[in-house]
Amino acid sequence: MFASSRSRSHSFDIWPGFVDALAAVLMVIIFVLMTFVVAQLYLTDALNDRDQSVSSLTQQVNTLTQNLKAERITKEDAQKALANLEAQLVTLTQQLNLNIQELSAEKIAKTQETEKAASLSQQVAELQEAITHLNAALKSEEAKSKEQELELANLHRRLEDALAKKLSELETLRKELERVQGENVLLKVQVDDLGQKKTTDPDLQGAEKVQLGQFRSDFLTKLVKVLGDRQDIRVVGDRFVFQSEVLFDQGSAELGKDGLEQLDKLVVALKEISSKIPPSIHWILRVDGHTDTVPIKRAHFPSNWELSSARAIAVVRYLISQGLEPKNLVAAGFGEFQPLESKGESTGPTAMARNRRIEFRLDQR
Repeated sequence: MFASSRSRSHSFDIWPGFVDALAAVLMVIIFVLMTFVVAQLYLTDALNDRDQSVSSLTQQVNTLTQNLKAERITKEDAQKALANLEAQLVTLTQQLNLNIQELSAEKIAKTQETEKAASLSQQVAELQEAITHLNAALKSEEAKSKEQELELANLHRRLEDALAKKLSELETLRKELERVQGENVLLKVQVDDLGQKKTTDPDLQGAEKVQLGQFRSDFLTKLVKVLGDRQDIRVVGDRFVFQSEVLFDQGSAELGKDGLEQLDKLVVALKEISSKIPPSIHWILRVDGHTDTVPIKRAHFPSNWELSSARAIAVVRYLISQGLEPKNLVAAGFGEFQPLESKGESTGPTAMARNRRIEFRLDQR
C-alpha cells in the first residue's frame, strides 16, 4: 500500500523539495535578517559609543586647545618676565660692579685713613709729650706770673691814681677855659658895642649897650653849654650860628625835627636871659638867613633872597609859638651876599656849607 501511494505521488516529488528549499532559503533570509538586525543594533550601540567618544575627544581637544593658548600666553608672560629679569640682572650687575669699585675705593680710603690715624696717633703722642713739657714750664711760669701780677697790680693802682689826678686837673682846666671863653666873648661884645656907639645921647646909649653886652655874653655862654660841642653849631663873634642843615632840608624852608629840638634849647636859654634883662633895655633877637652862591629857581623861591628870608621867618614864627614876644624878634634874609668866607674862597664845598647858615644875635633896637 505504501508502494502504491509512493507510486501515485511520484509525479509531485519536486514540490516538497522546493518547499524545503524555500523554507531553507527563508530560514537563511531570516537568519541573515536577524544577523543584520543584531549587527545593526551592535553598530548603533558602537556608533553611539563612538559619538560619545568623539564628543569627549572633541571636548578634550577644546580643553587642550584652551590650555595650549593659556600656556602660550603664560609662556609669553614668562618670556617678558624673563626679559625684565634679564634687564634687572644687567642693572644689578652694573650696580654690583659699581659697588665693587666703591668698596675698592673705600678700602683704599680706609687704608689711607688707617695710615692717617696712625700718623695722627703719633702726632697726638708727640703733642701729649709736648703738653707735659709745657705744663711743667707753665707751672714754673705761674710762680713768676704771680710775682708779675703783684707788680702789675701795683702799677695799675698807681696809674689809676695818676689818671684820676690828671682827670681832675683836666676838669679844672676845662672849667677855667669855659670861664675864660665866656669872659673873652663878653670882652669882644663890649668892645664891639663901645666901638659902634654913635648916638645923640652917648652916655645913656653906651650904658645900655654895655648892659646888653653882658646879657649877650651870658646868652652865648649858656647856649654853648646847652647845645654842646657841635661842629654845625658855633659862636662867630657876637653871633650864634646854626648851619642850615641843622634846621632845614636842602632847598626847603620847613623846620625839621632835629632843628626843632635845637631851637627848643635856644628858647629855654633865651627865656632865662630875657627874664633878667631890665625893661629899660630895648633889645631884640635878630634872626638872619644866609645861603650859598648856588642859584635857586622854584615856585616858592625864585631866588636865594626869598629862601633865606623864608627860613628866617620860619624860625621867628616858631620862637613866637614857644612864647617869645614878637616885639623882641626880627627876621632878615641876606641871600648869598654876606658870606663868612672871602669871595675867592666861597665856592668850595666846605666854604659853601659854612655860608648856608642861620645867625642869632642879641642886639639893641
